Amino acid sequence: MIDLLIDRLVERVAAAVVARLENGRGDQGDEWFDSAQAAEYLRLHRDTLRRLAAARAIPTEQDGRGCKLFFRRSALDDWRQSGGRVRHLAALADAA
Repeated sequence: MIDLLIDRLVERVAAAVVARLENGRGDQGDEWFDSAQAAEYLRLHRDTLRRLAAARAIPTEQDGRGCKLFFRRSALDDWRQSGGRVRHLAALADAA
């Protein structure tokens, strides 16, 4: 009985690892960036990144109002792949 449970658990873990590797993210998909690291990763000026965050145009996490912003690498990748950078930078330009 225990061997069967262990085998099922191993199969689930293996499937999860394969799915992550197929997404091309490996272990770095859930890496957290501060605003400086996220701006460098996206090749944006830090002020531009902050404006995008203030407009809720980019996925961020924050412990509370006025607290430091954090960005999950996988969320930034998804945002970029969905055309986020071009689409939201154009929206910021239109608003200015």
